[in-house]
Amino acid sequence: MNPTLTYIGARLGLFALFAIPLLFIIEDVFLALVIAVVASMGLSLFALRRLRENMITSIDTTVKERKEQKAKLRKELEGDD
Repeated sequence: MNPTLTYIGARLGLFALFAIPLLFIIEDVFLALVIAVVASMGLSLFALRRLRENMITSIDTTVKERKEQKAKLRKELEGDD
């Protein structure tokens, strides 16, 4: 599975884990969601470290491959003059 989608899904799940109980406890919906965002953001820095590193590695690999393909294509186009 795509590491980026896995990370995003985990972040959303972590947010839901905080938001759903807070919506029942706190009457102000906006306040409950703000608290859930801050709490899930803080916990995700530690809990989702491995997923984040996998995502970064995947994106970095993709960018390097595209740069190599672009350089190869430019080289081929320069040779056709």
